[in-house]
Amino acid sequence: MRIVLALLSTMIIAMFTYLVPAHAAVSSVPSCTMASEGIFQGLWVKHRIYVNEDVVYGANDMNSILAQLENLRSEGLCR
Repeated sequence: MRIVLALLSTMIIAMFTYLVPAHAAVSSVPSCTMASEGIFQGLWVKHRIYVNEDVVYGANDMNSILAQLENLRSEGLCR
């Protein structure tokens, strides 16, 4: 009886996970990340902004980096 009950409950759980779709949404907007020192347009800078794997902006001033990051996000170019 325990075996039948275990099989039945396993089948119910399997059917539930199979029939209920996952609601994970894939965003088409790439993510922005900040990185520390590195090269941007041939110059050594203290801060850089990446969109996916591409460096899109670099500066030595943290205020200008944060302003550029805010601009990119407000224009919807990254999240």
